[in-house]
Amino acid sequence: MKGSLIKQHRKFKNMTLEELASGICSVSYLSKIEHDTMNASEEIYRLLGERLNIKLTDINQDFDEQIYEDLLNWHEASQMRDFSLMNELQNKCEEALNDNKNTELTNLYKIIEARHDMTKNRKPVPSRMLKELQDTYEDASNEFKFFFNKTIGVHHLFLSNLRESLQHFNLAKELMDKLPFHEGEIFFHLALAYSKTRSFVESTHYAFVALEMYTKSLHYSRMVDNYIIIAINYNSLGAHHIAEEYLLKVLKVAKHELPSSDKRRIYHNLGINYTNQEKYKKAYSYLLKAYEIDTKESMFKSSTIYLLALNRYHSGDIDLCWEYIQEGKEESQKHNFLKYQHKFFILSHMVMEKTSDVDFIKKLEEEIIPDFRKLNEYKDYKEFVEMLADLYYDKRMYKKAAMYYKEANDYRETQKKDLL
Repeated sequence: MKGSLIKQHRKFKNMTLEELASGICSVSYLSKIEHDTMNASEEIYRLLGERLNIKLTDINQDFDEQIYEDLLNWHEASQMRDFSLMNELQNKCEEALNDNKNTELTNLYKIIEARHDMTKNRKPVPSRMLKELQDTYEDASNEFKFFFNKTIGVHHLFLSNLRESLQHFNLAKELMDKLPFHEGEIFFHLALAYSKTRSFVESTHYAFVALEMYTKSLHYSRMVDNYIIIAINYNSLGAHHIAEEYLLKVLKVAKHELPSSDKRRIYHNLGINYTNQEKYKKAYSYLLKAYEIDTKESMFKSSTIYLLALNRYHSGDIDLCWEYIQEGKEESQKHNFLKYQHKFFILSHMVMEKTSDVDFIKKLEEEIIPDFRKLNEYKDYKEFVEMLADLYYDKRMYKKAAMYYKEANDYRETQKKDLL
């Protein structure tokens, strides 16, 4: 076990076998130590430890079941977003591992710590920590690899790298079959990632699998998450009445259990649902309810403001539409949300009836549509490719119009080529 500890820390410090072995032992001898095929003398361990700045003599390397259980509980607390318990268990595990240098437990601590930080900070894994985890992967246990792929899948979701996130989540699902436990979160993450790629059949399948598991464990927050994913999928498939039923069901059944953040998401998605049904009055009432609930998720806030502006445009309330557009522009520029900068730009030109201007068409074709494709925003990509086709058709540029109508119809193939 000391060998794997030596190898791990050598990699963390970007040292070659030659650099570590120099003046202490031969490279071949160090290689055997690292692979735990040979036990070195206490003196060799002491010298290697000094060079790596770690202790390798008189250390406890036993696999401690209590520490292991605490690590799993810590990970579960991160899934539940129980910040107080997360901090308590992190401190407990850190203190226990000061006296225990078991490599497997230390590795699990590092990957669960990465998940802990992402859950608290809502940011991807820092590059230095990511490299350290990647260097650990090759020689790690299946359990570490499972947690690694699950955590790094979430990391890529934060970065909107949907192809990479799906690869990691599917690997985690395969690894879970080799482990003595099964959990619903990996299916929830698969449902979420597939929904973002607009693969609604796959997403709905995994959402129902996750929902069944969360229902058994009475994890109400994640039950709500999966109901919302299912509703979003049905909405996107045009089954608006089914989506409406799911959202109203959650709102009714869990009304007094729902935190304000979940209520906001349901109100927001009901606003989308009624907008799709062209029931603008109902849509506006739910969007206003969402808007009035404060959120730290700035992207979510920009989305609600955009929907309110679009709603007022369709309802003919142009003055209020402009107010929302101005607020949305400021919000999207403040946080550098390119997606909403583009959407408010397009809506502004729709209100001013200037979508036929040459400069608008040029920007739509050469900048906005390619950006939506790069951002993996295929719903918007399809919508604005169709807009471009309509604009060329109105200008009697039928060849270009036909090309873009075809691209809009084939957008699923474009999406699969980009993502899957």
